[in-house]
Amino acid sequence: MPTPAKLVAAILFAAVAWWVGETIVRYGLPEGVRVGWFREILAAGGLVIGWKTIGKACTGPMNRGTSISIALTSGLGAALILLLLGLILHSFYDMITESLGSKYTEVGAAASAWMEFMWRDTILVADPIILGTLFGGGAVVGLFAGAVGRLTR
Repeated sequence: MPTPAKLVAAILFAAVAWWVGETIVRYGLPEGVRVGWFREILAAGGLVIGWKTIGKACTGPMNRGTSISIALTSGLGAALILLLLGLILHSFYDMITESLGSKYTEVGAAASAWMEFMWRDTILVADPIILGTLFGGGAVVGLFAGAVGRLTR
């Protein structure tokens, strides 16, 4: 059921996810790299994760809102979910792209390449600016959605 807390969480976390994508492009990637729809896809993932994770927790039982600690934790949890899901899906996409070019002859080699791509992406996003933007933004979104959940009973 749609609630104001879910709507606020979805929109704000999508904005945070888009900004994290922009931060990755600015601080993590070399100058002039083309990323295509990277930021928009990340924002779409943030929209769904914000609705399902932060919004659901901040709506609380019986649509009465929740405590600050639960709202803050849901924001940090959503940031962790976005980080892990982004790493897994992007590295899988890289592996599939190379796999379609007949680079791998065995499933084990493709799975090993997938893990190598995931490790490379993990090193890329391990920048304190990127992680600070992601987790700080997730915490702030959790607090805002928690406040909306409490105020719109």
